[in-house]
Amino acid sequence: MTSSEQPLSNDEMAALSGVSVADKSPEEARIQAAKVKVESYNFRQPGRLSVAQLRALKVVHEFFAKRLSEGHSGSGDLIFDLTLVSVETVSYSNFMGSLSNPCFLAQLTSRFEQDTLMEIELPVARMLVGRILGDSGDDEDAGKALTSIEQAIAGNWVEGLLPTLGESWNMSASVDYKLKSIECDPRFVQIMPDDNPVVSLGFVLQSGDLKGQLTLCYSLDQLQELLEGMSLKMSGSADEDTESETGGARILAALKSVPFDLRAELGSCVVRASQLASLRRGDVLCLDRSIHDPVDLYLGNNLVYKGRLGRKGDNLAVQLSSRPS
Repeated sequence: MTSSEQPLSNDEMAALSGVSVADKSPEEARIQAAKVKVESYNFRQPGRLSVAQLRALKVVHEFFAKRLSEGHSGSGDLIFDLTLVSVETVSYSNFMGSLSNPCFLAQLTSRFEQDTLMEIELPVARMLVGRILGDSGDDEDAGKALTSIEQAIAGNWVEGLLPTLGESWNMSASVDYKLKSIECDPRFVQIMPDDNPVVSLGFVLQSGDLKGQLTLCYSLDQLQELLEGMSLKMSGSADEDTESETGGARILAALKSVPFDLRAELGSCVVRASQLASLRRGDVLCLDRSIHDPVDLYLGNNLVYKGRLGRKGDNLAVQLSSRPS
């Protein structure tokens, strides 16, 4: 038995027996308990966005992705589609640990106290540089770090995206992004403590047969207040003063400017490869519908309307007749 495990002496037992605890009334206990501030901590997810904040964050970045996909950027003639696919809250160390080494990591400054990070999968960044230079690129070099010249070219492309990213935040605040640096080794980027919670937004970037991931990383703490104010305006819970009405009108105007593709599907048919190869100008394909059958109108992959095929001036037109049940 060690010294720390020795039993209490007789004198110590006598001293303890004389100790008394004052009884408290239920009211006093309730008042004292009310003064204790308890904060929950999720060890799997160190920070969390509310449902309203998450919705506001998605609105901002879906607007960003849609504008870029429609060509509203200064990124040159490179045409691409950008789609938001995930929003996660993780610790900064976990986010940095998920990056490959080497990587393509752009550090962005803005009104936020802590910088924002934009990571593009290295093979995608290399292929983007190749597309910009008019070269198809070399698959053998896909995982190699970019040279300083290639980093400068890719950096110019990233700078073309930043005004659109800042414009997306204008629904709640003015944000002006600037490219601070580009790093190929994530170990050299330490913009906040390892245990700080961050919000990671994953996008799929596709240009022709080129497809990969683009990720934005924000500090969670600096987003909370900005998103809270925006979510209140979106839900109509903010004070109904002039400033709130102006902010709500600005959000509504921004949302109304987001373009959507509405597709009319006349019908379909099945042909063999030999028939497809022998098709010539003037050949007629028979579809699976009559000319009098309703036309389906799709928003993305969702059927939203039924309509009738017609003509307006020199253009084909579809008259909306009903919504699918």
